[in-house]
Amino acid sequence: MAGAKRRQLIVKKDFQYRIFFETTIFMFFVAILVGWTVYLGIFKALIFELSGEKITLIHRLISIRMLMWFLPTVFSIVIISVFLSHQIAGPIFVFQRTIKEISEGKSPRKIHLRDNDRLKDFADDLNRLVDFFNSSNNFELEKK
Repeated sequence: MAGAKRRQLIVKKDFQYRIFFETTIFMFFVAILVGWTVYLGIFKALIFELSGEKITLIHRLISIRMLMWFLPTVFSIVIISVFLSHQIAGPIFVFQRTIKEISEGKSPRKIHLRDNDRLKDFADDLNRLVDFFNSSNNFELEKK
């Protein structure tokens, strides 16, 4: 089922919200640090070269441009963090469902992840376990 799409973007709310929050905060601080460093570096260099109205005008223009880039940057960070968390939370949701099937004594299904999903190595390992359970004559969980 490679390439299949999930209907819900948020499948594990607590996990995805935590990843979203941590990623957004981290990227926000990186953006502030880089922006502030560049801003101060340029502004300090300009203070030595210019004075009076020119420096005030340049300061105002730089401030406006920084604010104009701030909102699209924050929006981009939010969108990226939601999609990245979905690429991790989706497989975890599928893994939990498979483990639940095994614990309930059902014959588990193989795991199929989407092309962009993370944790494919873990899915391969879990699929080997599923194959073992399904092919084994000693699959005791099914007999319960």
